[in-house]
Amino acid sequence: MKATYFADTDTLVLQFTEKLVEDYVDVGVGDLMELDADGELVKMTIEHAEARGILPGIEFEKLRGGTVELEQIDGKWVEYEPVKVNT
Repeated sequence: MKATYFADTDTLVLQFTEKLVEDYVDVGVGDLMELDADGELVKMTIEHAEARGILPGIEFEKLRGGTVELEQIDGKWVEYEPVKVNT
């Protein structure tokens, strides 16, 4: 995946593959999903990214197998271990 931010237009482009774009889907005001011939996501364009609070808060984590429990606390996603309590 490649993320490119254009500061002059406040546009974030997330490119997932190098496949040819065959179709476009508007998802919200100014946001765009670009799909290949099979309908798979190639790119996503997010307009007004910084103004909407998306930048600089982008984080990427690559996990290998297993299950991870996540919870949002104070605006941040954190990993936690669920605990079973017998009552």
